[in-house]
Amino acid sequence: MRIINKKYFYILIFSAIVAFSLLLSSCALPAGTAEDAYKIDVDTATVAEEEMVKAVEEAIQEEDLTDYDNITASAEIRGAVPNFLCTNKDNYVKVEVTNTSDFTWRKDGAHSVRLGYHYFGQDVDHGEYDRTTRTGLVDDLGPNETAEVIILIDDINNPGTYILQIDIVLEGKYWFSSQGMEMIEGPVFFAECSN
Repeated sequence: MRIINKKYFYILIFSAIVAFSLLLSSCALPAGTAEDAYKIDVDTATVAEEEMVKAVEEAIQEEDLTDYDNITASAEIRGAVPNFLCTNKDNYVKVEVTNTSDFTWRKDGAHSVRLGYHYFGQDVDHGEYDRTTRTGLVDDLGPNETAEVIILIDDINNPGTYILQIDIVLEGKYWFSSQGMEMIEGPVFFAECSN
């Protein structure tokens, strides 16, 4: 349970630093009149205050205040699953995603948004839902923004035909397909490729 809001915490820290700056500047008075000393104190405090305001504003801007328990996660994903991929090499599939959610997708952090995939064997007895490679976004993606993502597919080592499903994940929460997003999917034959 949070006792103090982070924004107010930053303001409290800011106030403490300004007060400390004023205290330090008053301790080291230069030679001259009291008026000169006062002017230097005010100038020092003004510079310190401006720097702290900027630092606090940047910290607040970078802080993710999204309430992930009360969001709508949705997306449009366009592209196609290839018919053939390699078991012995990294495979890359290009898709285009549009954030149709009501929050900004973060490229970093505890609840970053990444693209991944699921697979299950159509003619082989192998499959994996959650523990496949995930590809991150290059930048944060705001609502109604679109980005191109090149997904790494490198977990399928056994030859055969699989159903491959490209999905989006909100890390720490859920796959977008569980929220009703339509995945890109199709059968893919995996085999060893020549060097």
